[in-house]
Amino acid sequence: MSEAPTPGSLAHRLSGGDAEEVEAEVEAALGQLEALPDLAVTDHVAVFEGVQLRLSEILSNVDDS
Repeated sequence: MSEAPTPGSLAHRLSGGDAEEVEAEVEAALGQLEALPDLAVTDHVAVFEGVQLRLSEILSNVDDS
């Protein structure tokens, strides 16, 4: 099994984008997970869904070639 890609490695595969900006956006999205310990478990789903949506938006610009 291969290692999971890092935000930096994905950012470098962008077509026509600023890799550092994208990496920062991914890190910010993942940073939202840090709020989980302070939230009720019932609120975790909304956080996970928000992070997943944001990552999908960001990573949809990654060139798969």
